[in-house]
Amino acid sequence: MPRRSDFLSWLYLARDLIAFVISAATGLLIWYRTRSARYWPMTYGKVEYGMTSDVDGWKSNLSYSYNVSGEFYSGVLPLKTQNEAAADEEVSKWKGQNLAIRYSPRNPSISVVRMEDQASLSDGEFRGH
Repeated sequence: MPRRSDFLSWLYLARDLIAFVISAATGLLIWYRTRSARYWPMTYGKVEYGMTSDVDGWKSNLSYSYNVSGEFYSGVLPLKTQNEAAADEEVSKWKGQNLAIRYSPRNPSISVVRMEDQASLSDGEFRGH
């Protein structure tokens, strides 16, 4: 008869394996979406709000809004930073700035901000970096 500790060991292993598969699939989905987004239509939006967080390292989470065919949408751009001061600086630098935003032609509520697109904005439109 199997011991209870053997069963729990297998249960923990299964839990960890499921978590790994979900994390890997999410990472691949984000990578694929970002990669394919370079062919999506582009619109312009604005950073409305910024917040710092210390979950898996310091991040500046920038909330932005954009308009597609008269409908308003929003998204979040996470920027990794080294520490809290750098995260706060990123929020200050980006708040109120215009962004070039790629959106899914099938579902405009899905958006991606590509840093490569930000460099192409004219000096008058983009002052984020």
